[in-house]
Amino acid sequence: MARRETLIFGCSAMGQEVAVQLAERGIEAYLYSNDPDEVGAVLAKGLQAGVIDHTDDDKLRHIGIGKWVKTIFCLFSEEPQNLFVTLSARALDPNLKIICVCESVSSGKKLMTAGATKVIDPYEISGHRVHELIARPYLVEMLENTVFGKHIDIAEIEIPQTSSLSGTPMDDLKLSKRYNLIVMGVVDLELGRDLIFSSRGVNHSLDCGDLLVVIGPSEEIARLREDVVQDRLECDRL
Repeated sequence: MARRETLIFGCSAMGQEVAVQLAERGIEAYLYSNDPDEVGAVLAKGLQAGVIDHTDDDKLRHIGIGKWVKTIFCLFSEEPQNLFVTLSARALDPNLKIICVCESVSSGKKLMTAGATKVIDPYEISGHRVHELIARPYLVEMLENTVFGKHIDIAEIEIPQTSSLSGTPMDDLKLSKRYNLIVMGVVDLELGRDLIFSSRGVNHSLDCGDLLVVIGPSEEIARLREDVVQDRLECDRL
């Protein structure tokens, strides 16, 4: 069997979309489900998929978890399945990157406790998108016109350890005015791996090691990343 480093558990619409988006970025992912009908439907669409009993650790080892697999997405439609895979996979590989989708804040906490590396709340993301539609409609129009995921990217940009931005409130950077980007927020690793959304009105002070999370054209992301690395970002502090 081919040794794929990225696996997707769950053949839902979300799982299929993630597989397509990864393929467009040159990442070959394989979809798994315990439902043969779901797998058959995915195969009919030309995606790569297989049936697996995700409750069997030996089966998980056989497909590479604990060996060559580096990243898994837990995208089952039902939360208990995502929780089970997260627990099992984390026990097999303490360094595995596990990305899960959750239905609520409480389920997100369960997944993090079970060992998830990142938890995505689609409802919170949708709420943030509504905020952007109201606050910056031209950017949302740009996303719609370029077909989300094909001409833009989502990126994490780390604040270097020697950066002069340490202690700077994020709002003072005025990134959305200087770059053609949507600033989702920041991940403060000292507080955990949750995204602090910029739309919540929290003017987070940046620390070295924090991760800026942005959406936009890849060339704009590259420009921002270079300015951050070269410590060329200016701020509006008095």
